[in-house]
Amino acid sequence: MIRQPGSDDSTPTPEELRARVEGTREELGMEVEEAAGKAADVKEQAQAKAAELKETAQVKGAELKTQAQIKGAELKDRAQTRAAGAKVQAQVKAAEVLERTPQPVREKAYQVGESARTNVKPLIGFGLAVLAVCVVVSRAGRR
Repeated sequence: MIRQPGSDDSTPTPEELRARVEGTREELGMEVEEAAGKAADVKEQAQAKAAELKETAQVKGAELKTQAQIKGAELKDRAQTRAAGAKVQAQVKAAEVLERTPQPVREKAYQVGESARTNVKPLIGFGLAVLAVCVVVSRAGRR
């Protein structure tokens, strides 16, 4: 069954089959290369997006850190200012109380303070006695 040139037989010859197979291989090779190129592009795009997101996160983190430091410094300054104001007010009130307190009372308070500094044990005993009385009274109040 040799095929005659010009015959209208639909059975392809081995050469035609080889040519078709080779053409199909070439098409398949081009499609594989195209798919690989697209996959590489997708991978590159994903890496670029990841790098961009990482950089954005780092920038945002640095901004937030700076804002927190600024806010912390502001709060610290505000607290120091308020503490200084409270100290001044306490000193003013102490001076007012001292002015209003009669001289004999001030002298007696000074003597009691000095006595307490030199005789600590009796003061501790007195404090413990007051504490014991408070405990007894509070327990009696619960019943």
